[in-house]
Amino acid sequence: MGSRSDSEEQFTMDTNYTPPSTLDFASQATLDALAALEESSDPRGEGGVTSDAIGAKTQASKRKVMSLDDETDDSDVEITPPPQTNMPRRKSRFGTATGKPMLQSTIDGGIGSSSQACRKKKPVPVKSVIRGGRRKPLTQSQKGKAKATNPQKKKKVEEIPDFDDSLEEEELDEEEELNEEEIEMDNRQRSDVWPDFTVVHKPNGTMKAQCKHCRNEYAWHSHSHGTSGLRRHRFRCKVYQRKNRNQQKINFEGKLHSGKYDHTVFRKMVAKTIVQHDLPYSYVEYEKVRETWTYLNPDVQTICRNTARADVYRLYESERDALRRDLATLPGRVSLTSDLWTSIKREGYMCVTAHYIDRNWKLNSKIITFCALAPPHTGMNVAMQLLESMKEWGIEKKIFSVTLDNATSNDSMQDIVKSQLMLTDDLVCGGEFFHVRCAAHILNLIVQDGLKVIKGALHKVRESVKYVLSSTSREVLFGKAVVAANVKETRGLILDVSTRWNSTYYMLQIAVNYRKAFEKLESFDKRGFTMAPTAEEWTRASNICNFLGPFAVITKMMSGTNYPTSNLYFYQVWMIHNWLRNNEESDDEVVRFMVAPMKEKFDKYWDDVSGLFAMAAVFDPRFKLSIVDHCLGKLDMTTKDVKVKNLRERLSILFESYDKKSKVNSPSTEPREMVPPKTCEPVSTEMFENYTDFFAFRKVSGVGSGKTPLETYLDEPPLEVSSFKSLNILDFWKDNAHRYGDLAGMACDLLSIPITTVASESSFSIGSRVLNKYRSRLLPKNVQALICTRNWIRGYESYQNEEEVFGEEDKPPSVESAVGDKMEVAKV
Repeated sequence: MGSRSDSEEQFTMDTNYTPPSTLDFASQATLDALAALEESSDPRGEGGVTSDAIGAKTQASKRKVMSLDDETDDSDVEITPPPQTNMPRRKSRFGTATGKPMLQSTIDGGIGSSSQACRKKKPVPVKSVIRGGRRKPLTQSQKGKAKATNPQKKKKVEEIPDFDDSLEEEELDEEEELNEEEIEMDNRQRSDVWPDFTVVHKPNGTMKAQCKHCRNEYAWHSHSHGTSGLRRHRFRCKVYQRKNRNQQKINFEGKLHSGKYDHTVFRKMVAKTIVQHDLPYSYVEYEKVRETWTYLNPDVQTICRNTARADVYRLYESERDALRRDLATLPGRVSLTSDLWTSIKREGYMCVTAHYIDRNWKLNSKIITFCALAPPHTGMNVAMQLLESMKEWGIEKKIFSVTLDNATSNDSMQDIVKSQLMLTDDLVCGGEFFHVRCAAHILNLIVQDGLKVIKGALHKVRESVKYVLSSTSREVLFGKAVVAANVKETRGLILDVSTRWNSTYYMLQIAVNYRKAFEKLESFDKRGFTMAPTAEEWTRASNICNFLGPFAVITKMMSGTNYPTSNLYFYQVWMIHNWLRNNEESDDEVVRFMVAPMKEKFDKYWDDVSGLFAMAAVFDPRFKLSIVDHCLGKLDMTTKDVKVKNLRERLSILFESYDKKSKVNSPSTEPREMVPPKTCEPVSTEMFENYTDFFAFRKVSGVGSGKTPLETYLDEPPLEVSSFKSLNILDFWKDNAHRYGDLAGMACDLLSIPITTVASESSFSIGSRVLNKYRSRLLPKNVQALICTRNWIRGYESYQNEEEVFGEEDKPPSVESAVGDKMEVAKV
């Protein structure tokens, strides 16, 4: 039949056809059944079955078997028995673990291409062994491809002779198998956890992943167990975390440091945190705080409140000892400020602050005492406590002055302390400069006398502010009035405090800017807002505010703690006197009424402060005696020369006392740092014209002229103000200490005098946060430890509220604001 293809002709074979050994067991059993059927059949067609029919049936069965054989595409594999080995094998869904036969390739590398190669037994590599199992069903495209290649595959099956397929797995090279498995395992270990784990083979044939740090073992297999569990263990492994932390780290400064947890350092840092941020001791017992510490370091050892209290006190003792050593070796003298405060428990506290210039020519203000003071707070009790504080710090022989409030008890207190210190001759010039009155309190008394006269004139303004601030709904309505009036003021309304004149000034300053808003509020709330000021009252409030403006500016300038203020006081007081005199004939009747009592109060205290602070002003190299000569001449030309001569004599007496004490100076006192004079190398004579400044220096230095350093300094012309507007006075004396000797030390002591008690008063703001209604059971020694240590670590801060007399910035004013035309409130 010519229309048949070659593949169909191949299937018209005789009944003695022997299937190749490459058929699977099911195909082989079918062929065996067909062969038995042919042998038992009648060739002559007995039983109604002809030979042709039997042959056709047989041929159909053969085609079915061969079609199945071609579809499964097993023509290139042979059946091998399961391996017999004693070595442990990995459990798997394939291979011997499932009991299925393994199929061995017969065509890889040419094996099976000849009978000699088939008869020769050689070890088969593991990678050439394909695990037995079910094959995936073929797709339609794969089936079509298999049918298209059937003839070739069939020929290949017929050409392959039978060979011995009794290859046993014992004949495999065991070392080669192990090496291949290790290579395969290494190729699979791509996770980042493997540097911290190692694979351990157990005797029962399983494998475990062992942690290299803690030696704990965990189940692992490349197919059934991944590395997620290993990664979770590494995150919790304390040995791994400890080793990782102990490595050196690079901090933000680029320096190597040890990451090892130090419990002592931790406790010291917690103590500083409590002190610096005004936290309670129970802070260390907060649940979330402890959770945070544990998260950051699992090795942290939490502490209780008693331990925190002990650590804070230990920190206080450490800082106290360091400050005591600095004061013991201080080359100059110390000025003190003192004030009293009553806590929320109605307990009295006394604050003592030390002001001095250290060896590096820096002004320091340190709280040395914040102790409970038992009642009654008489001058004697306060004096005894102050003397005890001086003795405790070892500064009783170094006191220069004490600045106090203007109170009767303080007057008696300073007399007692002065008399005690005079017994050992420890005060300069017999205590002439010992008692200093607080300039801020003097200004407060002066302005308060003026405000008492005009109390009724500000009544409606004060009531208007109080009306708005009394409820939230009124504040909302006032906000609408502000928008309607298009007011640009951003500060909120404040209500003044009767004991603070500057709060009255700030209240008027803000309220005057909201004048149009108050007028709108009157139209919005006609029935409720009945205390609206009239136009005349608003004008009067504005005039009073302008009159009080210079007092507020001067008070702010004199209340600094980071720069010397004593050299500024003389000129500021003169400006106030000049301002009062010019307003004695003001057009506003209310202002004229204010000036009279204020001028009377000013004259009462002028003589008390003019002498000492005139001396301090002289040691400003921009002013010297010229500032005193100018101010006294504006006040009274007839007495100017006498007062200037008297001032020079007092300066000479003070300098002589310093010169005398320097010769018997304590050996434990370290001198201040001095900048040596710059020297020049010899040059040719034609270059001498470049040394004009040097020759001028020799001319005025007084060398060989018999002048004292004080006379030399006073005879030199002042520095040009235009070139030294922002001069740091302490830097000037530091650079010229080698020229003036003991005069530089005398200047530092005068410049370090505080003219206000603001430093001590600001500590009460801190004390009100340390002792409040939630923390009122602290012992006095713990209160002192918290407040003093906080001051030593952080220094003073500026608090923005209506009770403070100092502003947001605390920096030395420029010469323009100190003596320039901008601050000169009146021309004379």
